[in-house]
Amino acid sequence: RLGIPSSKDERILAITRRHPVYVHSKMMIVDDEVARIGSANINQRSLDGCRDSEIMTTYWHEDYLATDESIPHHDIHGYRLHIWASLAGFMDNSFRKPNDRECVKLMNSIAQRNWEIYLAEESVDMTSHLLPSPFEFMVEAGKEGELRPRRGLYKGRFPDTHGSVLGARWKILPEILTT
Repeated sequence: RLGIPSSKDERILAITRRHPVYVHSKMMIVDDEVARIGSANINQRSLDGCRDSEIMTTYWHEDYLATDESIPHHDIHGYRLHIWASLAGFMDNSFRKPNDRECVKLMNSIAQRNWEIYLAEESVDMTSHLLPSPFEFMVEAGKEGELRPRRGLYKGRFPDTHGSVLGARWKILPEILTT
């Protein structure tokens, strides 16, 4: 029956509604002057041309390029502002200057607030879609750069589904075949 959760995991997710959605498409906007949108990853497998079937398109406007003094204000700039307002749940003037400390602090605070809501016992609707990555890099001496689950996760697992944030190695196939 369509729309009725049948498994235990489906029932949990239907009740909590806090499972992250992973989208395969990618987008990169650089200095509000170049936008790349598509499914290709930045790796050998995607860019080889004879392995994975991927698509990527690039947009730029040669009359509006960044300078040392300013960022461009044209279609790609407007597109980024729209995306950021959608992710944040509101538009803020600080979004116009993404490299300013005020903007970085605001975006980090929105992501952190949503992370705390995501981890809470009671599930509630979020007003925005911005979350930090579920993993972070270690900064402790001798472990710099090692990946670990973000603090706040119980035993490094997502709430509700209890799936490992870092995944697991596959015992049958070598790692080179699964990346």
